[in-house]
Amino acid sequence: MIKETLRILFIGKCSFQEAAEKLGIDSVSLRDRLMMLKHMGYICETCDNPGPSTSTCCSCNTSSPCHKNIGSSEGKILQLTEKGEKICR
Repeated sequence: MIKETLRILFIGKCSFQEAAEKLGIDSVSLRDRLMMLKHMGYICETCDNPGPSTSTCCSCNTSSPCHKNIGSSEGKILQLTEKGEKICR
């Protein structure tokens, strides 16, 4: 389950909805699975477009309005950790 989910999302670069369909689960279940994988250390949340002077910008409550002109939506992305990369090999 872990390897398959990671490969579909991060190696196969499927969208969230495509991944849910390939895994045969609904989007809520996939979101729960991603939270579990994050908690287990296979993936982490990082800033997609950090502010010019601070790396905590994407955690700020005003991040979206502040970056509206730059084109950042939520400012956060999920990525594989080293542990996640090892399991995908």
